[in-house]
Amino acid sequence: MTFDIAAFQAAFPAFAETAPAIIQVWVDIVEQSPMGSWFACVAGQTQQQLIVAHVGFLLTNANTVGNSQGGGAVVSATEGSVSASFVAPPVKDGLEFYLSGSVYGQMLWAMLNVASAGGVYLGGLPERKAYRKVGGTFR
Repeated sequence: MTFDIAAFQAAFPAFAETAPAIIQVWVDIVEQSPMGSWFACVAGQTQQQLIVAHVGFLLTNANTVGNSQGGGAVVSATEGSVSASFVAPPVKDGLEFYLSGSVYGQMLWAMLNVASAGGVYLGGLPERKAYRKVGGTFR
């Protein structure tokens, strides 16, 4: 799979100063992950860029002091003897939790939800789309 690093850096200025070799490492990580097969066959370059930006953001900020990735929203904090309470982020599964770690992942999650939404049926009774009606009779 070819990933255009120059287009990635143009689309995401936050990574404009990042060395292309480092971005290639992020691409390799994504390709070797469980999402690798999806990454290779996705039609739009935007989704590929978003997952690479997400991984890059997470790896860049992994060792930052005060990084609260995955901690959730702060519910309460105390200054004397330092105490903090967090509430888990409102997510339904592990993938959503993983992608909620950066704004890039959140954008990708939104795109995935739109792409995976079912069709819309307009007008008439819904059972008319089936082979049998509600009472079991055929059309």
